[in-house]
Amino acid sequence: MKSRPPSCNIATGLFVVPLHSRKFTSMIRLSLIACALFATASMHAQTPCVDGFAGDYPCEGLDLLSVRSLEALGGGANGNDCWGWVDPDSDREFVLYGRSNGLSVVEVTDPVNPVFVARVPTATVQSLWRDVKVYDNHAFIVSEAAGHGMQVVDLTQVLDVELAPATLTPVAVYLGFGNAHNIVMNEASGHAFGVGTNTAGGGLHAVDVSDPTSPMAAGTYEGAYTHDAQVVMYEGPDADHAGHEIAFCFNGSAGVAIVDVTDKMDMQLVSSFNYTQSAYTHQGWLNEDQTMVYFNDELDEQGFGNGTRTYIADVSDLDNPVVLGFYEADNTSVDHNLYIRGNRVYASNYMSGLRVSTILPNGNLEPYAHFDVRPDSDTTSFYGTWSNYPFFPSGNIAISCRGVGLFMVSDPSFVPTAVSESLPTVEALEVHPNPARGTVTLSGMDSAQRMRLLNLIGKEVRPWQRVPGLQGLNVDVSDLGEGIYFIQVESATGVVRTTRLVVQK
Repeated sequence: MKSRPPSCNIATGLFVVPLHSRKFTSMIRLSLIACALFATASMHAQTPCVDGFAGDYPCEGLDLLSVRSLEALGGGANGNDCWGWVDPDSDREFVLYGRSNGLSVVEVTDPVNPVFVARVPTATVQSLWRDVKVYDNHAFIVSEAAGHGMQVVDLTQVLDVELAPATLTPVAVYLGFGNAHNIVMNEASGHAFGVGTNTAGGGLHAVDVSDPTSPMAAGTYEGAYTHDAQVVMYEGPDADHAGHEIAFCFNGSAGVAIVDVTDKMDMQLVSSFNYTQSAYTHQGWLNEDQTMVYFNDELDEQGFGNGTRTYIADVSDLDNPVVLGFYEADNTSVDHNLYIRGNRVYASNYMSGLRVSTILPNGNLEPYAHFDVRPDSDTTSFYGTWSNYPFFPSGNIAISCRGVGLFMVSDPSFVPTAVSESLPTVEALEVHPNPARGTVTLSGMDSAQRMRLLNLIGKEVRPWQRVPGLQGLNVDVSDLGEGIYFIQVESATGVVRTTRLVVQK
């Protein structure tokens, strides 16, 4: 039995201001109810964030859904990275959780009750580092373990597991490199890129995975050691590179490089840049219109005494990127992996937990929400939350921790992917009664060009191609199953409005 409550490493307070008094309060509360928490390594009921806490975890704007311990997910010396997979036929959601001795596949379709359904043992020996990405319903797994290569696992095997956890056997192992720090996937091109490998000086190592069962070497780029990267089919404003496959490489002490990887046999540097007080450029992500890149430095907090910084660079001209500045928190925890969904940045900042920020129209960041998985400390150590996965259609967020295991949290105000829109505030769509059983009445908009009904994960349930006057329109929902839905309407001028509908039986 564990001698302390589940704790991933966290920080309290907002993204900017550490609330030290609340930290002290949190520590007292942890000790007072430790018996209740460490009696089990899992939490089996949703715990809303109320008055700054979800149970004993400091939070703002994020509810705790569940916790699963490292031991409950297969054990090992530590946890590390995570990614997600959604079965395209059933919409079931799975977290791929890396451990020192392998990978765990955890079903989180019911995020309050995650199920450890399968494991993939390490190909060679244990390692602190393991990384995974997904393409065509296959997981691609790498590790810093010597001679590991890239394991390719068919994830559809987990859909019919009867005795969990099952042990999955890779359908292929790519041995063009041995160890790799990370694996980068461009699903649009069907290419994986090993980075930080024992080849090409640690630079980009491209692999054609268009047939996942037969990965083939495609080329290497030796410009610099790459710690992590994002590779995209470029759709940004720089017309000179339109349609090209572009890698944004985060190269440790060498800063950031932008590389054209369209021709895998002749990958070309487009530009590179660094910044003041650069210590170790760790990882980053593009915003959705590919005009800005947000990235972090893993060692500047220790090296320069900085607060947790997220750097912001204008990459609208790929040949001439410009570092605009940085957002700095008063908190001093080390930053690690960050991802962007919509206008939100989801940053795993080791001891201060998951920090969510809103990207403002000018590109700057504003604190939005946080969930602290280590209430006892905000030190500049490399424990706590390693990574997160914010891309599930449900909106539920996975947080992987080095010491504890896997947290699932949710934003109670989240609207599913296909529903989420940036809505002007001129008109509001309303539905009455709500909850409903039979017929509902719409109001708030005079007319609509089209209307559709979406389920909780954003899938279209019912379309209306022709809509009469919207104000006072009655809609029969008696045939719908019990649950949460969204009614979305679009006016002739392109204005979109969405409202939630709860159906009860």
